[in-house]
Order: sequence, then C-alpha cells, then structure tokens
Amino acid sequence: MVDRNDKKNRNNRRHRRVSKGYERKTVSIRRVAKVTKGGRRLRFSAMVIVGDKKGKVGVGLGRGSDTRSAVEKGERVAVKAMRPVQLIGDTIPHEIECKHGSARVLLRPAKHGTGIIAGSSVRTVLELAGIENVYGKLLGSNDSISNAYCTYNALLELRSARVLERMRIMRDRVELKKNMDAEKKSKQIAKRKSRKSSYKKKATKKVKKASKTKKTIKPKKK
Repeated sequence: MVDRNDKKNRNNRRHRRVSKGYERKTVSIRRVAKVTKGGRRLRFSAMVIVGDKKGKVGVGLGRGSDTRSAVEKGERVAVKAMRPVQLIGDTIPHEIECKHGSARVLLRPAKHGTGIIAGSSVRTVLELAGIENVYGKLLGSNDSISNAYCTYNALLELRSARVLERMRIMRDRVELKKNMDAEKKSKQIAKRKSRKSSYKKKATKKVKKASKTKKTIKPKKK
C-alpha cells in the first residue's frame, strides 16, 4: 500500500519543477562499479541538462545509489551551473570550436529555417539553450558526457556584442527573431479568441435546441 504522504510529496516535487521555469533532460544513465575490500559497490551516474529555452542552460553530473537519486543530484548541479548564453536571434553569433578532454565540438551559425543539425548530447544542449538554427559537428570522442560539457563551454565562450557592431546581417537577424515571436503571440491570441467564440456558438445552439424540444405543459381542465 502507498501512503498518502508519499503521493503528496511527489505532487509537490512535480509542482516545484514546473514552477521553476526550466526543462530537464537526462542524457545518459550509467552503472558504476567500485571494487572495495568488502566486495563490489554498485552505484549509478546520471548526466542531466537543464535550460529555459530563452538563453540559459546548465549541465550537471549526479551520482547515487539508485537512478532516481542520481538524476535529482544531477539536476541540482545543473541548476547551480545555469548561465546565460549570448545569442543573436535564433542562432549563435559566430563560429566556434571548443575542446574538453577527448571531446572536440564545432558550432556554426545557420540560416533561418535550417534547424538544429547536430547529434548526441550536443543537440539537447542547443535545444534547451533556445537555439533554433545551428550546425554542430563532433570532431573528437563520441562520449555523450564529455560532448555535453564541451558544447556547454563553447556556448559560454560566445560573444555577440562585437559581432553586432561589425555585421549588419546579424542585426537584421535579431529583428527577424523579434518579428517572429510577435507573430507567434498574435497567432496564439487569435486561436484563443476563435476557440472562445466557437464554444459560445455551440452553447447557444444547445440552448436553442433544448428550448425547442421542451413541450409546453397545459393546465388540466376540471
């Protein structure tokens, strides 16, 4: 039997995650074995990436006796490591190549409508950072953990102020992103209004049908 207190605690945790305003994704969960004098000690390590899709992203590695505790610890570490990234509109300001251990990642800005062309954990880091159009290439190891750290470091090294001063195309890109966001908001507002009007029409039709089907009850003659 499951206690009610456990259910309440789970619901509170979910509510906290939603209210914090960020998304979480686990990239890899591994079983780690440590050999001690008493025997083998099994533990789990989880790689967690956190981001708000508005220019902030964080990466964290957590370890625990089970997968749940490892993911929670990784989330805490990633939230502490969340940093703002300098972007231009929906892409990165310039080409950058970063190295972290055996991992090497190359990132390039892409045209509007290209999407995220990248694999492994590089894609998840770029998505949660709020980048929509970018090219990513793995030049070193295929390890998802080292690649995630490498892309995170590469994004922190980006500088957009110098690029905006020199390049007119990037300034136009920022304006295009603002216009796209304004169009999305206007479309969402129009959809809400149309749904409300359709609900009202359906309700009025139902009321009219109900009034027609009702028979007028005449008083009986004595």
